[in-house]
Amino acid sequence: MLLSEIILFLDIYSVYVVNFSNISYMNKKSKPRPLWNIKRENIFLPLAEAIFVDHLGGKDNFETFYAGLTDVEKDLFLGIASKYSSLVKHGDWHVNWEDCNPVIDYFTNSFKIVSLFALIESLSSEKHEDFYEWIKKEEGDVFPINDKSKLKSLYESYKLSYGSIRRCVSFFERLSPARQARLRSGFKLNGEPASDIKVVAQYLYNLRSKFVHECELVLEIASIPVMSRHKSAVTFTDISIPILLQAFEEGVLAYFSSTPPSK
Repeated sequence: MLLSEIILFLDIYSVYVVNFSNISYMNKKSKPRPLWNIKRENIFLPLAEAIFVDHLGGKDNFETFYAGLTDVEKDLFLGIASKYSSLVKHGDWHVNWEDCNPVIDYFTNSFKIVSLFALIESLSSEKHEDFYEWIKKEEGDVFPINDKSKLKSLYESYKLSYGSIRRCVSFFERLSPARQARLRSGFKLNGEPASDIKVVAQYLYNLRSKFVHECELVLEIASIPVMSRHKSAVTFTDISIPILLQAFEEGVLAYFSSTPPSK
C-alpha cells in the first residue's frame, strides 16, 4: 500500500470514529451538528468530484453544484461520497483462501449491496415511528387483531409507510425516467417487467435483508442475468453492480438537488 493510500485511509477512518463516538452529542437539539467531513474537505472533495463530475457534465458544473450547497449539505455530501468511494466504488471484500481469487463477485457484491442501502438510508431525514405507535394512529378499528395474517398485513403496511424500505423507495423514485426504466426492465416477475420502480426497490432491499439477517449471499446481482425465485414468483434479474452504482450516483445528486437535508 502506498503512503498516500495509508494517509487517505487514516483520514477517512478518523472521521468515522469521531462521528461514531459523538452520536449522542450530535443528536442533542441544543447544539449544532459538528461538520466533521468539511474539516477533511481537501481530501473528500476530490473523491466526490471523481465520482460525480461526469454525471454533472464537467468540472465547472460540479464546482457550481457544490458551491450551491449549504455547509450542512456539503458535510453530508462529502460524508456520503467518501464512504461510498471506500466501501463500494473502490472497495471489495477479500478472502485469503489458497488457490482462490481474492475477490469473489457474489461475496463482495453482497457487502456492496448492504453498504449502498445503508448510505441510502442515511440520506433520509424522516423520523422513525415504531409499529405500536403507528398502529394506534391508523384510521378504523384495527383492534382486536385476531390472527397472524391480519397482523402480518398491518406490519407490511407499516413497513411501506414508516419502515426503512420507505426511505429506499423514495430514493429510487427520484431517479430519472430513463434510469427507472432501465432498472424496471432488468427485473422481471414471472416473465413480466416490474410495473414500477417501487417493485424493484423492494426487491433489492429484500436481497439486502436476506444477507443481513439470514446470511444469504446476494447471487442475483451479477455480471450475467440470473433466474431465481423471489417469494412465490420466478424472477429474472439483469441488474449488475455497475448499473446499481450509476443509479446510486444519480440518486445522490437528485437528493441534494430536489430534497436537501434539514438545516
